[in-house]
Amino acid sequence: MGRNPIYTRVYNQLKYQILSGELPIGSHLPPERKLATRLGVSRNTVVRAYAELESEGFIAGRMGSGRRVEALPPAPLLTRVNWNSQSSYNHLASSPSHMAELLSITDAYPDTINFAHGDGGKHTLSSSCFPDYVKAAAEKVQSYFFTAVHGLPLLREQLVEWMGMEQISSPEQVCVTSGSQEGLYLITSILAKPGDCIVTEMPTYFGSLQLFASLGIQIIPVPLDQDGMRMDVLEGILARSHPRFIYTVPTFHNPTGRTLSFVRRKQLLALSERYGIPIVEDDAYRHLHLDAEPPSPLNSMDQSGHVIYLNTFSKILFPGLRTGWIAGNQQFIQLITRLKELSISTNTLGQIALASFLKNGELAPHLATARNLYREQAQLMESQLAPLRSLGIQYEKAAGGLYFWIALPEELNPRELMHTCMKSGVSFTCGDMFLVREAEQPYIRLCYTHEGAERIEQGMSILTHVLRKQKEAFS
Repeated sequence: MGRNPIYTRVYNQLKYQILSGELPIGSHLPPERKLATRLGVSRNTVVRAYAELESEGFIAGRMGSGRRVEALPPAPLLTRVNWNSQSSYNHLASSPSHMAELLSITDAYPDTINFAHGDGGKHTLSSSCFPDYVKAAAEKVQSYFFTAVHGLPLLREQLVEWMGMEQISSPEQVCVTSGSQEGLYLITSILAKPGDCIVTEMPTYFGSLQLFASLGIQIIPVPLDQDGMRMDVLEGILARSHPRFIYTVPTFHNPTGRTLSFVRRKQLLALSERYGIPIVEDDAYRHLHLDAEPPSPLNSMDQSGHVIYLNTFSKILFPGLRTGWIAGNQQFIQLITRLKELSISTNTLGQIALASFLKNGELAPHLATARNLYREQAQLMESQLAPLRSLGIQYEKAAGGLYFWIALPEELNPRELMHTCMKSGVSFTCGDMFLVREAEQPYIRLCYTHEGAERIEQGMSILTHVLRKQKEAFS
């Protein structure tokens, strides 16, 4: 960052604060002279940074009231293509494609030590005994034909029992989806239309950001602290704006690993009820606690029917299953099912295998085994991270989920570090993937569960070497 013009550094700092929600939508920016004095730069530097932010739509000036942070327009991603216009293809090609980039890592670098993919890794497959259930399902004729649009009845029954929530008491309150990504698409398509706003904590799961952008949804970010999404900022946003829903990953949040406290869960539910705004609770990491169990799901605390519950087997079992589910009040699930008809059904063979797996009580012991393994992997990676504190990195002890969220020293460029490490045999994700726009920011995300112990040590050794080398270049 030290090599950039001064105005660029001011611009990047303000842009990141806006994208992360630290400067909330509608908040006033300081007058040019005041900010220049605070930052120790010239007024012209601030003027130029403000002008660039204004030209990109992040801020707007109003006569007599100064500049304010604007609602973020959807990032240009999957817009309608003009078949005869070459510029349309150039536009699409220049847009970030984080999901494709992430999933292609092992194809482009088949031997890479993979700290990028967020899953439990191949080493959990044999201990799960799940392949036996797939083989058994493959012997059943019905596995090769359609089942109910909203999911195999036996699987929905088992999901109701597994969730154990008073609010979800019937299989008719559950719709099985092709992963949580399809579930979020269905929910968003019903609750919002292009141009509408939604609220989410920031940073957040990049797949949700790409999905919202593709549907033309504006995103209002809310920052997190140690206790999760900040309710003081959220309340101010809800009082001024009219978002269609609040999307949150409240438990072992991706990418930060933080968990919304019990007190804030109650506050969030109260705000939802007061303003009549539904909450979409993405609960993919709930059962991956390393020590103490997390607070209860928002849905199980909900007394007003405002929470729509979303989960997936991708994190607690295997991502290739592409099976998730939505749970909520029966009327809403009926709407989801009607929209789900457009994709006809979800993989029948996988649903039959999962239903038997759950019915035979196999999921709980699998999770117990996986948590023990993940705890060891997290401790091993942390033992390699701890010495790097002397270089200026910061991180929080993992309490659950799959990730370490690492703050780098200010002078290091996360994308340069990521690309150099990838060439050296280690892959991970860069922090700006979890923002609405690409931006200079100081974070990387490391998954500690995908690789076994030996490769964790090898990968961390490479990362340490590259990080030290880049740090020395600035000394």
